[in-house]
Amino acid sequence: MFENQTVSINDIPKYAEVALQTLHANYKKIVFLNSAIVFVIGLALSIGLFFLFDAEDGVYTFFYIPFVITSLIVVYSLLAYKNKKYAFRQHDVMFQKGLISKTVHIIPYIRIQHIIVKQGWFAKKLNLATLKLHTAANDNVDVSIPGLTLEDAERWKVYVLNRMEILDNESEG
Repeated sequence: MFENQTVSINDIPKYAEVALQTLHANYKKIVFLNSAIVFVIGLALSIGLFFLFDAEDGVYTFFYIPFVITSLIVVYSLLAYKNKKYAFRQHDVMFQKGLISKTVHIIPYIRIQHIIVKQGWFAKKLNLATLKLHTAANDNVDVSIPGLTLEDAERWKVYVLNRMEILDNESEG
């Protein structure tokens, strides 16, 4: 028999109360390296523009625009990495990020299509990895959790694959 019971807002669990885990401390080194690269590129662009164009018109601010923009990107990156947190729960994974506006992705395991553990060259030296969870959605709902140790990323991958199989079997039976 079909039932459609009313749900009270008080019966819904509050995802904001979930204890989220922070990324590995060595991930800060990767953020610093990426920020340094962006900063150097912005500085080189500013210097290149300064010597490439004649500044007789007194428009010196034009030369500083790439430097200012890349400096803001660097500051944002250095501050925002602290807000990247994650949690694996019984039926889903949560990933939070954002400095100015906080974004929380909650992906049910049953929606995950495939999982990738990725390491960049610097992350490999620090024994860190990124766990990428891909869904079939078209609106960029995929989640990448950076700053995990390689061992933890592999363990989470196996956990999610096992949970996907268990949940799939439960839905069929």
